[in-house]
Amino acid sequence: MVLQKNPNKRQAIHLIYGNVELFNVAEAVAVPGRAGVLLQRIPESVRSRLRDASQRQYRQASGVELRFVNERGPAQITLASYRGSVQAYLYFGNFAAGSFTVTEEPTAIECALPSPHFLFRDDFHGSDYPFSPRVVRLLFKGGEVHLLKAQGEGLRPPLPSELPKLRYMAYGTSITQGDASGLSYVNQTAWRLLADALNLGASGTAYCEPELADYMAKRDDWNIASLCISVNMLNQGVSGEEFQAKARYMVRTIAERNPDKPLVCIGLFPSFHDLGYSWPNRIHASTADEYRSILRDIAADPLLQNTHYIDGQELLTSFNGLSHDLLHPSDQGMIEIGEHLAKFMRKLICRSM
Repeated sequence: MVLQKNPNKRQAIHLIYGNVELFNVAEAVAVPGRAGVLLQRIPESVRSRLRDASQRQYRQASGVELRFVNERGPAQITLASYRGSVQAYLYFGNFAAGSFTVTEEPTAIECALPSPHFLFRDDFHGSDYPFSPRVVRLLFKGGEVHLLKAQGEGLRPPLPSELPKLRYMAYGTSITQGDASGLSYVNQTAWRLLADALNLGASGTAYCEPELADYMAKRDDWNIASLCISVNMLNQGVSGEEFQAKARYMVRTIAERNPDKPLVCIGLFPSFHDLGYSWPNRIHASTADEYRSILRDIAADPLLQNTHYIDGQELLTSFNGLSHDLLHPSDQGMIEIGEHLAKFMRKLICRSM
């Protein structure tokens, strides 16, 4: 198969492999001893300079999709997932069509056209349907997913007219990456905005690394972005002073490079910190409220007219929206966050367009 940039799309980094678009994939990496290519969310040149824990997370296929159109018959996509099995979710546009378990052994997924062909009527084309139902999508929650083969007569990448026009880029912790829930607030928000979601969440390791800030700032394929930073730093003993320096660099770097694009800074969601509890065997050098105050002040910089702050407590309004660890939102919590965040972002998008 030939790996190439997509000539049909304005963004520079989404790739075509065997006539399949690799969405939210910055680089398809050949890994010694493994067949196919690893679907990696950031380039190896960036990943290799991050903390070890971050390097592992950006090999995870969180928010990664395979996309193609195949009107002449079924297509077969062969995948493998290392470091644990992973679910692949099949969609026709925005319409769910089942799931498959991908293991370390090559897994062939048959993507047959839906029957009856109601989806291909004109009812599902227009502004309310950002994805054409002719676009076959395979979505992944995580795992180190390798694409081995893509086969099908008439297989082609989607056209721009068949995909959402708006793109939302998100950075944050596992809450952003979506590891602890079958739903993620990133996808929930994007769905309500009729947008694509570029998920750069890093479970357990969202440390506002400057290399990531520089990388995100240089990307030109997004219209609105959010930084949910960072309960990982608070949980792992990062002082308010250190958080301030790293968060300020990330916010300023992205905002200054993209002055016409809204950048939303999300303060910490409610958690056990707000109840006065601490993670077992850890010493916290700051508080949730101090982190929120620091990020609010950074976003209020008058030189950064495109930055906006919203408190995570306004997005998730009850502890009932948390899972048992009083940290990660449940499915219900993710839905609530998505509802409130999309409403907040919609106003910003209207002003910037």
